[in-house]
Amino acid sequence: MIVNKKLSKSRSILESKSSSLNLFFITREVKDGIARSAKVVDKYCFKAWRTDVSPELEEFFVKNLAKQLDRVMGVENYELLPYDVVSDDLPNKLYAYALNNALSFSDVVNNQIIPGLNNSIASLADVKNNLWAYCLKITSPEGCFLMFRKLSKGKVVTDQNQTIKEKISSYFDSTTAELKASLQESITFDDKLDCIYVDEEFFVFKKSGFENIVGLEEEFNEAANDVIDIIKATDLIEGVEHIESLLKESKSLLKTLSNIAKKGRHHNLNPEEIGKMKEVLHKFEGKELKTNDEGKLLLEDKNDVGYFIKLFNDYYKQGMISGNFYGTNGGRLLPVSN
Repeated sequence: MIVNKKLSKSRSILESKSSSLNLFFITREVKDGIARSAKVVDKYCFKAWRTDVSPELEEFFVKNLAKQLDRVMGVENYELLPYDVVSDDLPNKLYAYALNNALSFSDVVNNQIIPGLNNSIASLADVKNNLWAYCLKITSPEGCFLMFRKLSKGKVVTDQNQTIKEKISSYFDSTTAELKASLQESITFDDKLDCIYVDEEFFVFKKSGFENIVGLEEEFNEAANDVIDIIKATDLIEGVEHIESLLKESKSLLKTLSNIAKKGRHHNLNPEEIGKMKEVLHKFEGKELKTNDEGKLLLEDKNDVGYFIKLFNDYYKQGMISGNFYGTNGGRLLPVSN
């Protein structure tokens, strides 16, 4: 099985008797001279902070990492697919993504964690405000692999001054049967993982966590806004502001527009294609695309936007063998042999 071949090295490294584990907290900050609201991809700086862990915590990490790997490797019909912005939501899928060195996140992987050039912390307060994720680095004579999990400052409790109105952590003292305030620093880990990194490639277990960690949402935003700019430039559509408004609140729309950009669909918008859109929408939905007095496509609300984006993304598809029609935002362009 392809997935087993790709993950067996990680499992072998993990179970090696001479393996070692290192824990890193990853922080994210806006780069100097760039506004937080700036619409640019490469605006964040990531840093890795190493911290020692107790044998009990190391055992917890190793046990749960082994469980997650075994869960995937033990299923015969798991498929390994190239990562896509939008994909069919089917079970037993694992996605592969080669690290894009243009992403700021590549620096924390290639130049900090893997070579061991990283900072150390004296307190969780050092990283709490900018905490972004954590990473486990597993090393043995066979090599190393990394595991990443999204993390937020809400998982961290420090001993910094704060009032009862802000937040307080507590623990139950069984000797006195009382719930007491906890003044120790703490952080909560669960038994999940978002992705692993081995041999210069990510294997994605949870797409949303992975996209967030490595900064793909920034790429999505830039691609989506490029699509909108090109739509505006055609002067064929009135009401593009409704797309921009919905983009602020809909991750689904963000990823669909990014998918359109990836396939290059936005470069083909012309009067002929809009004519095809009208025919397809009427055929499958029994609806009419609105137009204004000038003959431009008219978007007045989120329903109009929804229909237009579906059509623009080739949502309606036909099976080459069965001839049946399907509706899906997923799908990759395939080469055709003559």
